[in-house]
Amino acid sequence: MRYLLALLIACIAAADIFGWSLSLAPGLSVKNGMVYLLLLALTARFIVGGGMRLELPRFHLWFGILLAYATLTWLAAGIVIQYKTFDFLNSGIDLKALFEDATVFVLFLYGPRTLQDAEFQLKCLLLAVATANAVAIGNVVGVFNIGFTVIGTEGNLAGRVYGAFGHANETAALIICLLPAYIATAQSGRRITALLWVLAAVTSGTLLILTGSRGALVSLALATILGSYLCRDLISWPRAAALVVTLGAIAVPCLAFASMKSGGVLFHRITEMILNPGAEDDRTAIWGPVLDRMTATPLSLITGFGFGAYDSMGFPHPTHNHYLMLWFELGILGVVSFVMMLRELVLNALRAAKQASDETARYLIAFVYGIIALSGAIFFTQLFHPWFYIWAYAGLTMRMAVTAMQTAQPTPR
Repeated sequence: MRYLLALLIACIAAADIFGWSLSLAPGLSVKNGMVYLLLLALTARFIVGGGMRLELPRFHLWFGILLAYATLTWLAAGIVIQYKTFDFLNSGIDLKALFEDATVFVLFLYGPRTLQDAEFQLKCLLLAVATANAVAIGNVVGVFNIGFTVIGTEGNLAGRVYGAFGHANETAALIICLLPAYIATAQSGRRITALLWVLAAVTSGTLLILTGSRGALVSLALATILGSYLCRDLISWPRAAALVVTLGAIAVPCLAFASMKSGGVLFHRITEMILNPGAEDDRTAIWGPVLDRMTATPLSLITGFGFGAYDSMGFPHPTHNHYLMLWFELGILGVVSFVMMLRELVLNALRAAKQASDETARYLIAFVYGIIALSGAIFFTQLFHPWFYIWAYAGLTMRMAVTAMQTAQPTPR
């Protein structure tokens, strides 16, 4: 299972880098087939081994509530309410993707047997994402032309780079989620390998600048503050300061080069946001009509309109806010269940970091920073493509957390 999961990561990343759809039929792809086969293999392993022990029960409970309510409201929207333009089939395919997210988490939580397995697969995941980001940068600077990389040309997308993971905002959200993990991996490696992981982090940071995502940059700054507060008793601050200085000396020149190469798109977008906050493409121009539709039907503020209903309402743009999308379709229960899932991930990582070895604690602390950054980023964007990598990362880190707590000494560090 160790190498099969690594192979899954490599195949999904290769498909994203080269732009392969891998579609076999509506709602069915090679990726789905690989995930289902690995789930079958994992199930067989548990049957032969005498069953499985449910770990992280609270997280599974909240994820189960989200899935159950999404299914119930999808059926209600398509069969009972019957919105005029509701696409029952396509929304059902989207619902299946939500179940696949849960499957990916389960695979990477229960698939690895040891800390070494989880660390190996995490490094494979980080390497795959860094490779995809490096390819996108190479396409931008004209070193080569591989796969699918787009530079926006119109409106607020002008000059912004779309990498292998969808929209520029989606790519940026994935990068800031994984950036702390690159730093933790570099700290755990020896000189040469540590330098390579720092290079991978700088590569991803460079693409972050090229995406021109203001929301991701703000989220990263807030995550640095909140994550440092939550991990204040776990971090060696003198070592952290030395690490920041070292990384800054390497990263600042590269990021300055990226900013010049992109024509300062991120700087111009931040300036525009400050000087012209009422621009037509501002988030409030998108969120306003969505909130107006909900307040026109007060019950929807509690229950939502149903999974998949947003696309049938005639809105010209996605919500650009994952929480608003959940609220619109799944009501209060959808938002609460998702937020509680994120909370459980952070709390379990913090608990385990207090009892884990120094090397494992680094990964867990990095995960806290990454999830907080992601939580902020999805307030300004809506993710479609990167969820496989995010849930795989969450599953692997939670495997480290569970194993660390199970093998901890009676007296915590």
